[in-house]
Amino acid sequence: MLSIEEKRKIWLNTFEENKEAMNGRVKSDIEKHRKGWCKLRFLDKNGNPIRNARVKIIQKTHDFKFGAHIFMLDEFETEEKNKAYREIFKDYFNLATVPIYWDALEPEQGKLRFDKNSEKIYRRPATELCLEYCEENSIDAKMHCLVYDKFIPDWLPKKDLKAMETLYEERIRAIAERYAGRLYEIEATNETFCAGNWTTQSVISEKRDLIEWSFRLARKYFPFDTLVINEGNPIPDLYSNNYRSPYFIQIEKALLKGAEIDKIGLQNHIFPGVRAGTPEEYDLAVKNGAEDCLLNPSKVLKGLDIIAELGLPLEFTEVTFPTFGDTEEDEIIQAEILKNMYSIWFSHPAVESIVYWNTVDGYCYVENSGDSAIAKWDENRVRGGLFHHDLTPKKSAIALKKLLTEEWHTETELKTDENGTVEFRGFYGEYEADINNLRVSFAVHKNGNHAQEIMGV
Repeated sequence: MLSIEEKRKIWLNTFEENKEAMNGRVKSDIEKHRKGWCKLRFLDKNGNPIRNARVKIIQKTHDFKFGAHIFMLDEFETEEKNKAYREIFKDYFNLATVPIYWDALEPEQGKLRFDKNSEKIYRRPATELCLEYCEENSIDAKMHCLVYDKFIPDWLPKKDLKAMETLYEERIRAIAERYAGRLYEIEATNETFCAGNWTTQSVISEKRDLIEWSFRLARKYFPFDTLVINEGNPIPDLYSNNYRSPYFIQIEKALLKGAEIDKIGLQNHIFPGVRAGTPEEYDLAVKNGAEDCLLNPSKVLKGLDIIAELGLPLEFTEVTFPTFGDTEEDEIIQAEILKNMYSIWFSHPAVESIVYWNTVDGYCYVENSGDSAIAKWDENRVRGGLFHHDLTPKKSAIALKKLLTEEWHTETELKTDENGTVEFRGFYGEYEADINNLRVSFAVHKNGNHAQEIMGV
């Protein structure tokens, strides 16, 4: 069994070796790209400047999206846990990934599980249940995803290309009839480079123009929505192969052929031991470490720079950071990985959002291996949650909260000058100003008006 010192060396060494990048580019780029100047001028009801008044500035929301999938909404074994999850989610996240996997959305042909009272399927809450919760709590919702040829129902004619094309279009049309214009974004495709490893895919996966076809259908029925392409862990290959990376080439080719891709999704799952059937296999997986490019600040930034040259915004759509044991020290390692990686991604000007994947330990995806008692893929082995099985926060959740409410949060007290003006630099988002016992709302947005007059105070 590896000691804590060995684990730290294996998993945190790249951050130590890249201190210059972390303390240089990352720190300066957060200041440069995530904050802006704001000038407020306060006037009374007669239009006169309010001089020498104390103003408290409080940031209320982030423009940047910090999200998670919402697959466990009302899915726990007790009502107490369901209530706790509802409170945790809205407290931490402003973006939710809503599942629309075909096999769970339409397990029986023609009977779609949109309604919030639909029959339950584990980790696949009904679409309306998720949207209702998000809208009640001012959380943006994204859907995952339209064309994902892995989780598809058995009733499909999987070898009949024409039939599959027709049925995929019917699926997309049915989803759009309810949700077009109601979403933050929708993933049009997912993990197309992984299809060769599946056993459930249809002939759709073999289409030469799969990306172009998928986005053409998505745009037909979602004319004004943000459409996302998503892929599994492309950063190492982007670093290694630069513009010859398959993902870069795939997207560039699709764009040149007219595909209306609005955003590029990048997964970042670190899954040591996900296939380990024995403790020895798990220890070996941890000892082998993550692929260097996933945790190396300089290499990650280079990979992001390359994919950003396509001119589209980026999103980390699925993120998992492991915990290597049950001790406090193991949790601290996970928290340090999270803080470092979120800081790197947050610093990059092209990145708009980060979505954590499995937030609670013990409730993750498991793929069984036929008759074997040992699952061939069990994400629970990774201990990648931000919260323990009982929904109490791990060190990683505490670290994330600190980033959102302290390090990347603006709150200050100022005094108006002779013109009734205050000026400050703050993180982009919605704000409140407290002056003369009155609260007024305003915003600091990247491309917004940063010189604002507030009348009637």
